[in-house]
Amino acid sequence: MKNLSVYFIFFFISGISLAQSKKEMIAILTNRVDSLNQIVTSERSDKQKLNNEISNLKSQIKELERNKENLSNDKITLENINNTLNKQLKIKQDSLVLITNELLKYRPAPKQELLVKQDNTGPIKTVTIGTQVWMLENLKVSTFKNGVDIPEVEDKDAWYKAGENQQPAWCYYDNDPKNGAKYGKLYNWYAVIDTNGLCPQGWHVPSDAEWDKLVAYLGGKDVAGAKMKAKRVMKKEVRYYETGGYYATKSCSNCSTASAEYKKICQVCKGVGYTKTNKFIPKGKGKYEHEEQIGGWNGTSESGFTGLPGGYRSGNGICNDIGSNGYWWSSTENYSDDAWGRNLYDGFGNATRNCSDKKIGFSVRCLKD
Repeated sequence: MKNLSVYFIFFFISGISLAQSKKEMIAILTNRVDSLNQIVTSERSDKQKLNNEISNLKSQIKELERNKENLSNDKITLENINNTLNKQLKIKQDSLVLITNELLKYRPAPKQELLVKQDNTGPIKTVTIGTQVWMLENLKVSTFKNGVDIPEVEDKDAWYKAGENQQPAWCYYDNDPKNGAKYGKLYNWYAVIDTNGLCPQGWHVPSDAEWDKLVAYLGGKDVAGAKMKAKRVMKKEVRYYETGGYYATKSCSNCSTASAEYKKICQVCKGVGYTKTNKFIPKGKGKYEHEEQIGGWNGTSESGFTGLPGGYRSGNGICNDIGSNGYWWSSTENYSDDAWGRNLYDGFGNATRNCSDKKIGFSVRCLKD
């Protein structure tokens, strides 16, 4: 009888140890579920289904805890408790693996929406990239957030002087409003950091770190540029032209290899260099087809950022690179005379981080607060 008691005590203590291991496994799984929930929250816009499943898993794991206590209270053997836990834990582990695989392969599509107006030019189009919400177009405002006018500077010398005096300024590329309609306005860096606020209410000029976050989300600086650039917009062009209405001609075989003097007196072609055939070509219409680029750039548009090659205005007031390269300011200063920005180049897939003179006019893309 004494031996039986010792055996039962040993079995009971061993069972408690096994149950404790299962409890630790449950705690680990619970932490894993919490981690997955954080990934879903930060990376997936349509995450309700996964969140519900993860919440259910957490509830079921807690229920297993309660069931274990109830089973112990009902004096069911610890072996049966462990068997029950093993089966339930295997089910939950398989479920978590499926959810993990789905999260790893999932890449949220760009989400576009309409928000407030930009300088009375119409609704602001936006795109969600990761956890950031960006304007879909370059900034076009001519007033600061509080209504104060931003000086428009057309003259080259006046542009340079504004930069030298650390005064805000904007312009259209080549002072042409048509360029502004497509590419937005160009601003010097003093407009970017003016205390009156360049971006509309609820928006700001992104810092260098916020540009870094965008580039990292899109796979790094070597590949992000292609995803940030807009895709080419092509239009098929068909043209027609008149054909026929004359006798076909051919080079005169009698004088084609003769001297210039003989060609002048050739009795076959009478000095004109060709002879008529008897074939008459009727009038008709010829057809010419080709594709013409009418918009976009040479990117993939994968991110939804839709960057366009708006060019820049140098500190001396000279405009360059429209249609080839795009340049955007950040709000982060480097030294007293320059600040950080991002450049996208024609024919290259990288997103380049560069320092530029604060007097230069770059495009501005605002980020939601």
